[in-house]
Amino acid sequence: MVRGIYTAASGLLTAERDINVRSNNIANLNTAGFKQDRIVNTTFADALAVRQETRTTGVTYNIGDVSRGKKALDIKTDFSQGALQATDRSLDFAISGDGFFTVQSYKGEYDPDTNPNGIYNGKYYTRNGQFQINPDGDLINGLGDLVLDNHDQPIPVERYDFTVDQSGNIYSADGNFIATLGIYNPDDPNLLVKSDEEAFTVLNADNEPVPQDFTGTIRQGYVEKANTDLASQMAGLIASSRSFQSMTQIIKAIDAEVGKSISDVARV
Repeated sequence: MVRGIYTAASGLLTAERDINVRSNNIANLNTAGFKQDRIVNTTFADALAVRQETRTTGVTYNIGDVSRGKKALDIKTDFSQGALQATDRSLDFAISGDGFFTVQSYKGEYDPDTNPNGIYNGKYYTRNGQFQINPDGDLINGLGDLVLDNHDQPIPVERYDFTVDQSGNIYSADGNFIATLGIYNPDDPNLLVKSDEEAFTVLNADNEPVPQDFTGTIRQGYVEKANTDLASQMAGLIASSRSFQSMTQIIKAIDAEVGKSISDVARV
């Protein structure tokens, strides 16, 4: 009976996590360059259920094998292409194909002694190409962070009348070459860490993907919409909500039976 509570609780926690992930996907439906997440589930096949006294001795007690149940193993990001939407704004860019825009983080480069809040290499990567120009004439993103070229340098566009070709080369209004957008194209984007709704970072040198040549195209005057499948997310949200409610009712029913059994034993 107690094992049933563990099984139901695992299903409840999995449903709760799935609800949170799907809700976040739906909330970012209008976030440019957003990539939806999904839960990767696994079953508790012969997993060992353990109760731990964390607030006292820290000793663990094995309570038996559990062959049923579900566990949210991990959260995976779907890096598939989102639809491109025309904006006719010269500071909007979209990537058609694989790759990310490179941005210099205001947090700086991580150093355990001098900058523990920094990030690896001081850079992050995004599919959101809604850019602006700062007072110095450099290209920046919505957070005010510098967009970098293919040499990890700021891009001094200075004015709004520049053009960008499909390879990411930037030219001034009089045709002079300015820079080339820095497009980071990792061989395995799943090694990247999602730091917020639209930004990805490299965890450390041991988990750094190998950069590849950019084979896609850059579209000026376009933005990439979120790749969230609204219909699928809504259907999954409803299913997980029902699962959460069902698991809650099961736990209540088992708890009532346990209480009744204890009462019966006490009367003997």
